[in-house]
Amino acid sequence: MKLSRSRWENFIRCPFCFYLKEKHNIDPPRTPGHPINSRVDSLLKAEFDELRKNQQPHPIFKKHNLNFVPYKLDQEKLDAYRNNRKGIEAKSTKTKFTLFGALDDLWLNKNTDEIVVLDYKATSNKNDPDYPNSSQAYYKSNLRQLDFYAYLLKLNGYKIFKTGYWLICNARDENQKTFEGKLSFKITLLPYTLRTDYIEDILVDLDKCLQLEKPPASGKYCGNCAWHAQVQPFKK
Repeated sequence: MKLSRSRWENFIRCPFCFYLKEKHNIDPPRTPGHPINSRVDSLLKAEFDELRKNQQPHPIFKKHNLNFVPYKLDQEKLDAYRNNRKGIEAKSTKTKFTLFGALDDLWLNKNTDEIVVLDYKATSNKNDPDYPNSSQAYYKSNLRQLDFYAYLLKLNGYKIFKTGYWLICNARDENQKTFEGKLSFKITLLPYTLRTDYIEDILVDLDKCLQLEKPPASGKYCGNCAWHAQVQPFKK
């Protein structure tokens, strides 16, 4: 059975909603897509692919004094890793699942000869986000996302650098005063110390959830379940 990173994340957020979807094909309310974010992603991929050809560092690497370059990987393989329907696959060590996830890119730390795990993020906030230190439950999924990617790469035999990064494009450049048909993004790198030791334990719990005859309890921070509980008294 193939299990995507997003389905793994859905279980963490709310076992109840996950169970309803996986066992009864009942979808929770969905949020709209983010086409502007997707466009930023595609432009960044093209930008880093150009630098990859001649193994040139991106200016953001120089800004942060990082001896990185885009990882020199066969383009066909990289395209497969980026494809939402393919991604990079690996067999779970404690369950029957074949795991997969779609990456944005891979970089190389030339000092250690290790792969750098990363994800692109486009946003528009007054302050640059700080996912690792935020108290917001939503941002914890960004940490788990990098952890999951790192684990997939480890299972595929890649040597992984201990620090992952988000390349954050924040459309709140204070120097831009008028629109004129374009947005100016402030680009920063946000580091994070990767953890992969907990991933298989969650997969074991997820597998047990799928064997249940009745749905499990809701997730602590599930907004869908909280809304449903609050409106029930008004239906009586």
